[in-house]
Amino acid sequence: MSDPSEILKRRLQSVVDGVAEARGLHFFCQIGGTYHDYGMLTLQVSGEGRLLLGWRRDDDEQELYSLKLQESDWSRFYELLLELPFWECNPARRTRRNDDELNVHIRLSDQVAGTWSGVQFWSQDMSEFSVLERLMHRIERITLAISGGEIPYPNWEEANAPA
Repeated sequence: MSDPSEILKRRLQSVVDGVAEARGLHFFCQIGGTYHDYGMLTLQVSGEGRLLLGWRRDDDEQELYSLKLQESDWSRFYELLLELPFWECNPARRTRRNDDELNVHIRLSDQVAGTWSGVQFWSQDMSEFSVLERLMHRIERITLAISGGEIPYPNWEEANAPA
C-alpha cells in the first residue's frame, strides 16, 4: 500500500496534467487562533476552485471572502502545492516559545480516495523548513490579492522572534 503523501502527490500531478478531475481535493490552511492577538486566518480551496478566505480577531473584526477560481487559477494552485510539498516536512511537536509565535495547520485531503496529509507547526519552525516559509509567503500573496489588503497578514518577523 502506498504512503498517503505519495497518493496525494500522484493525485495532484494527474489533476495538473489534465488526466483526472479535481473533484474531492481539499486544501486547508489555518494561521493563528483565538489565543493570539493576530486572530485566526483560514484559507480553503476545494475541488475545482471554490475558495473560502476568512479572518477573525473578535466579534467586531472579521472578514470573509468566497469565490470561484477559474480553471487556470485552481490548476496553478495545485501546481504550487506540487512545487512546495509541505506534507514532506516534519517539524517537532513542541509548545509555543513566546506569546507572539503563531500556530499554523496545513492539510491536503482527497475525499474521493479517503486520504489526507498535513502538518502543524509554529511560525519559528519555518526557518528550518524553507518549503513552509515559501508556502506561507505565497498564501500571503493570495490573501492580500483576494481581500484587497482588508485581511491583515501576520508579521512573520515578529512572530518568529526568539523567545
